[in-house]
Amino acid sequence: MESNIELIIILSTASSSSRISKPVIVAAIAYLAAFFALASGVFNAIIEGGGGSQAFILPTRSAQTTLETVVTAFLLFIGTAGTFLLYKAGKAATSRGQGALLGAGFAIIGIALMLGFTLITLKT
Repeated sequence: MESNIELIIILSTASSSSRISKPVIVAAIAYLAAFFALASGVFNAIIEGGGGSQAFILPTRSAQTTLETVVTAFLLFIGTAGTFLLYKAGKAATSRGQGALLGAGFAIIGIALMLGFTLITLKT
């Protein structure tokens, strides 16, 4: 988890600094995408699958559909965006901007958490 935060910091400083090369940025984004795909259960969706079911969410925790995996990965990206806003709040020049970034960051993380818990509730 700590390496993901470091990658987010690398990505955020890449826009303001020309020292980081484009291959490093591409590798960081690819790493985050692969990590989130694995964290969202891509192998479970491939191995277990939906069993021919047309349902969006399977009511079991032992199997999930590909669309469920995509939604879970999307929720992880939303949470990362909220974390990035919290990081940028520490770099804000004004206290008003800092407060806005803090509020937006915590709101986005809260939305991602609520949607994630709703998805888990629908599976039981």
